[in-house]
Amino acid sequence: MAIAATSLQPAGPPSSPPLPHLRSAQYDVLRVGACLAVILLHLAATIVMDREFFGSLDWHVSNALDAATRWCVPVFVMLSGALLLDPKKHASPHEFWTKRMSRLLPALIAWPAIYFAWRAFYWHQPLSPGTIVHDMIIGRPYVHLYFLFLIAGLYLVTPFLANALTALSLPQLRDLILIMAGLAMNANLFDSLASSAFTLFVPYLTYYLAGWYCARLKIERPSILAFMIVIAAAITTLLTAILALTRGYDDRWAFYFYEDFSPTDMVMAVGLFLLILQGTISPRVESIAKTLAPLTFGVYLAHPIVVELLRYGYFVAAPVLLRPPYYVPLTFLLTSAITFPLVALMQRAPGLRRIV
Repeated sequence: MAIAATSLQPAGPPSSPPLPHLRSAQYDVLRVGACLAVILLHLAATIVMDREFFGSLDWHVSNALDAATRWCVPVFVMLSGALLLDPKKHASPHEFWTKRMSRLLPALIAWPAIYFAWRAFYWHQPLSPGTIVHDMIIGRPYVHLYFLFLIAGLYLVTPFLANALTALSLPQLRDLILIMAGLAMNANLFDSLASSAFTLFVPYLTYYLAGWYCARLKIERPSILAFMIVIAAAITTLLTAILALTRGYDDRWAFYFYEDFSPTDMVMAVGLFLLILQGTISPRVESIAKTLAPLTFGVYLAHPIVVELLRYGYFVAAPVLLRPPYYVPLTFLLTSAITFPLVALMQRAPGLRRIV
């Protein structure tokens, strides 16, 4: 997290906006890149967590892919902070909550229901009312749906945070973020981070505020950021391999560096966010990102079902495709090619557009 203060200068006074209209291309690229990284991460993690491949070349390649994409959720949160913490956007808390929750609430109701049904009928899991209530309380009706509860919590406090930011200078905000990052990192070290749907968002306030802060900076030497991102990804890859191989899968520390509040993940997320924001986007990439960016929320929510149906298809028709050399690249391409158009179609359907 300290890289936010390295070779950087404020882009303007604390009250000036992050100029989203000038950075829309960069934001779109970050949004689409983070969405694709989520898909790739989940596919690589399937190999990493399969004990059959443990220690093999395929495992190490998948570990490198997994490690290199762990920035995805923090970058999503930073994007939200960069776009939503502008005090000028908040005439009143009620107006903000009404606007944001009108979209999030249908998804927060529909997708847990969809995935509970998926768990019952596809995975044949016994789901008692107690299990459903428990999984909703901890914010984990499915592995990735915690993000909905996380964002809901951030929305709840956004109007107050936005107003508070008007009283802070950029150096003060930087120091606050560094303190919060240190607290989150230490809580994570002791396995004491928030673990319910109501408090999931609390440690992510670090990334939320960092998004607003980083959007207001300029970079003197971006090559340093690129170097730090590569080094952080390499350290995550190497230390995860060492810890998993020496301590075993079930050890608390085996996959510590995959976690959102490990120091290497913080460096990757903040560094990549800054690097893309300050970069130049080609017209072709800008056009593609602009088209795909509105679909990323739905793709994030729907892609696990597509992945699991593809896996079933491989199992039935061509089991060899479940092997690592084929599984990750092929499934990544097919999932992206299927899910983005599927979400685009869902957005055209009146009954579905509000949940994607």
